[in-house]
Amino acid sequence: MKQLPLAKIASVATLLLLSACGTNADTDGIVGDDNGSAIAGGSQNIDWLPAGLALPEPHTVLQNSSIGTRTQLLQVSVPDDPSAEVPAWKAALEAAGYSVTESAANGGLRFNGLDVESGQIAISRPQGTDDYMIQIDISRQVQ
Repeated sequence: MKQLPLAKIASVATLLLLSACGTNADTDGIVGDDNGSAIAGGSQNIDWLPAGLALPEPHTVLQNSSIGTRTQLLQVSVPDDPSAEVPAWKAALEAAGYSVTESAANGGLRFNGLDVESGQIAISRPQGTDDYMIQIDISRQVQ
């Protein structure tokens, strides 16, 4: 079962995100589509992703959650290294009006603008798995 280790890693990454983002919400504030199971494909139903951001196929959604009212988190597993997608993601974000910088730490992107206070796309390869993980998180500006 290759998905079980990724699901555990995704849960740990979520807890790290919660502690790093400084939100006042605790785990009771997590709402969303995450029911603990991995779902193949399905990115077309993730309406909070910035315009033009396409996930590589095939992919498996590990987690799609809202944390409180301002933060969304998406974690997907892909079989091939998604690093080649970074230039297209950067171009799509810039075309949509976001300010984008490349992140040397994780090979991904950081972005903000429009209604996004901060967002990031991170790429990792969890230890003990053959797949790569793409994590996209967005914190919206307080309205």
